[in-house]
Amino acid sequence: MNVTGWSRGLEVTGGGQGVVSHAGLALLRHLADKTGLTGGLSAALATPRVLVHDRGRVVADLACAIADGARVISDFRVMSDQRELFGPVASVPTAWRTLKEIAGSQGWADRRITAAVNAARRRAWAQAAARHGALPGIRLAGKVLDGVVCIRLDATVTLAHSDKELAEAGYKGYGHHPLLACCDNTGGEPLAWMLRRGSAGSNTAADHLALLDAAIAAVPPGFRRRLMVTADGAGASHGLIARLDELASRRGYELTYSVGWVLGERERAALRLVPGQAWQIAIDGRGEVRERRAGDACSSDQCAHRACWIEEAHVTELTPLLREGPQGDQLAGWPAAMRVFARRERPHPGAQLTLFEAADGWRYSLWVTNRPAATRAGWGRTPTSTPPTGSTPASRTPSAPARTPAWATSRPMTSRSTPRG
Repeated sequence: MNVTGWSRGLEVTGGGQGVVSHAGLALLRHLADKTGLTGGLSAALATPRVLVHDRGRVVADLACAIADGARVISDFRVMSDQRELFGPVASVPTAWRTLKEIAGSQGWADRRITAAVNAARRRAWAQAAARHGALPGIRLAGKVLDGVVCIRLDATVTLAHSDKELAEAGYKGYGHHPLLACCDNTGGEPLAWMLRRGSAGSNTAADHLALLDAAIAAVPPGFRRRLMVTADGAGASHGLIARLDELASRRGYELTYSVGWVLGERERAALRLVPGQAWQIAIDGRGEVRERRAGDACSSDQCAHRACWIEEAHVTELTPLLREGPQGDQLAGWPAAMRVFARRERPHPGAQLTLFEAADGWRYSLWVTNRPAATRAGWGRTPTSTPPTGSTPASRTPSAPARTPAWATSRPMTSRSTPRG
């Protein structure tokens, strides 16, 4: 059965008659065919039975429908209504039967589908790298980090409005609590995923370790040499950081991680010891200093008067205080290469603060990384753009050695010597 012959002779013209809705789906469907995804799915779901609609074609069309905005299986009919463009398309009942067959395969269909998707990704990434010279870099702090593949681990909550398999009550409502691993280089492309019960924990180490291994396996072998892995504080655990440190120690490979960190009593005690000059001005996702005009500022928006500008966020390193502070090594048992950073920012109106933050007047968020001290600034990416503690744009991190207090060699906050502009 030729499952990709529908596009043979396809022509786009402005002089035809009639209206074709969702015409952009044709390009997406054609891409699935050209990367070998449709053919790979057909081989993965092959059966000796005589079928009217190839199961691989049905699954590929379902994926295209979801990309087009489909929310329920019945939205799949938008393609079957365009027979002149897409050719014979399976009906909604056939789509349901296909999904039921996959669910009842005892896992073998899932493994074959994953292998087919990974094979199609290898072809797509290889073609992109061949055409542009490399995979797209990671955009952070107004710059682009090339040559590194960034994997982002994150959990999300999908609400269910009726009883569904694995749907349970969670802290954000009734539904599911899946884990996702996405690639930042290719616009958030899903690498691996795990459907979980709504009551599943946010920092379940076993789930994150399985997802991490699946995500790295999904990255084409030629792009696994230099990796960056990020996770927010909700997903942080000792097991995850230990596994990341183990992967980073492999000879011939480079892995940098950035994982959110809980603000506990030991961290609060360390923050109380940080002198004012140790805090460095933070920058936002565009690489610009995070500051705003003061209420009594002068009339010139381009002035360099220090009094006319209010710094809204700062960063510093807590590793020396936690490793060699008055309480001794409080990070014993954690990887030796792990460094702890803190960011403080002015809370927005209505922000929920802890008693420590309310008394201090700043909102804090912490993260840990194994970024070497000699690495150039720009690797200090925060775990995610929207962690539970608020927005966390990429920050300017200290460049001091790991065993030296950050304020010993960091650039102090000084007034401007040149006008803006």
